[in-house]
Amino acid sequence: MRPLTERLSPTIRNLVIAEAVVFGLYVMANALRAPMVAHLALGPRVAAGEFWQLATSLFVHLDFWSFLFDLIGLWFVGATIERALGRRRFLLIVFGAGLAANVAIAMLATALGWAGIFSGCGDSVLALFVALGVMYGRTPVRVFGSLVLQARILTWILVGMSVLSALLQLAWPSLAGTLVATALGYFLAGGKLGPILDVLARFRPSQRGTFKVMEGGRGKSHKPYVN
Repeated sequence: MRPLTERLSPTIRNLVIAEAVVFGLYVMANALRAPMVAHLALGPRVAAGEFWQLATSLFVHLDFWSFLFDLIGLWFVGATIERALGRRRFLLIVFGAGLAANVAIAMLATALGWAGIFSGCGDSVLALFVALGVMYGRTPVRVFGSLVLQARILTWILVGMSVLSALLQLAWPSLAGTLVATALGYFLAGGKLGPILDVLARFRPSQRGTFKVMEGGRGKSHKPYVN
């Protein structure tokens, strides 16, 4: 059990317990399900003034698989980020990225007239993995058994899967939340703007061949254009 317990710092343990208790209530207390979906998960009522949904939805899971994957992700990477950055910056990434992602989701869903329900701390966990990629880069990370990936490769895989899932479902609010959480996880972990600009520069169209050398020089008549 040592590999499991080493990743359960007091902060991670408290977050896991909070997530598990709320999910347990949702599963076992049938009378609470409808109120939890309507008032605690992130839905259309946030535009009517229920702004607490931006925070409470981070602890509400409406299906087992999202609950399981979020807790595994939190357990897998949380303690590593907390040890490296400290508790305050760790919590800033978790709640800062999660809240900002929910704000982006709520704004775009309201603008598009979506009536969907969003829940879980998936964007917060994604931001933690982005932070892992920023801090450890090429460092090998044991994912499962003998599977080892560089931290940055693992990050790109998870971000890519989240983006692809949102695109396939045409879930534009979810895509907005993913992008916001990714950006905040990157910068809150100490990421710089330079590498991003370098990557974007590779996609700029080449300027080669867009200029034409015109005749000119001594003895030539003046032309009505600029070389």
